[in-house]
Amino acid sequence: MSQIIQEIIQKQKIKEHILTEVVGHTLEITFNRPEFHNAFTVGMYVMFQEYVLQADKDQNIYLILVKSNGKSFSSGNDLRNFDAWPGLNDEDRKQASLGLTNMLRDFTSSFLNLTKPIIACCQGGVIGFIFPLLSLFDQVYVTEDAYFFAPMLLFGQGVEMFSSYTFPRLFGQGKTFSLLFRGQKLSAKEALHFGYAQEIFKTQDEMIKKARQICQQLEQQDQSAIIHGKKLIKRAIYDQLKTSNEQELLNLHRIWSGDKLVENVYNYMQRLKAKL
Repeated sequence: MSQIIQEIIQKQKIKEHILTEVVGHTLEITFNRPEFHNAFTVGMYVMFQEYVLQADKDQNIYLILVKSNGKSFSSGNDLRNFDAWPGLNDEDRKQASLGLTNMLRDFTSSFLNLTKPIIACCQGGVIGFIFPLLSLFDQVYVTEDAYFFAPMLLFGQGVEMFSSYTFPRLFGQGKTFSLLFRGQKLSAKEALHFGYAQEIFKTQDEMIKKARQICQQLEQQDQSAIIHGKKLIKRAIYDQLKTSNEQELLNLHRIWSGDKLVENVYNYMQRLKAKL
């Protein structure tokens, strides 16, 4: 990993941004940056990955429950992750882009290879990379006010987090184009309709209470049967997911290595401001 990315990670690995708690045999992971709508810093990527990997290796942890504090589940990437880009020369930018790509490869692999069930409880905005990432979760619960938005292509980024494979399977070609290329939002009811989400709730408290009940139920079952069952189900699409993810990462590396990244992000922010 490039020194530039390593330095950014070390500065941004702030423990308070992602909280963890073991409840029974379930690891609860809570995004805790509500003042920024739980936007992800690079350091948060690494911490999230580390917690998932630790849980998968821990024999006392049977499930992972992911939730967040605040009005939004997550607003995706903190665009300040790219603050260092304008000052980089061509070679440093290429090295930083390679480091970021490798970091994302490790991050996505931790979810692709996860053996234990993982559940998400989503309220408010589910924006950016986290929207397609949740396609790999085993259960997604949502509140009525939840909505899903993938603006990556709107500011010149590429598809990511397995979405080139999972979205067409979930939503069909036309809806996928609307979501990824036109920036159309997916409502909670639509998420339920397409099978992206499994249950919808009026309040966040009600949703988390039900999720914990389901975790308790699953904790009582034979864990070996659950792990092997999940492995067999994923086996049918594992190779396609891995290949799609690798192609997405190569495309992102190409974009990040180019000289239009900062300009694209700036233009996108200007368009957002014009709408306010």
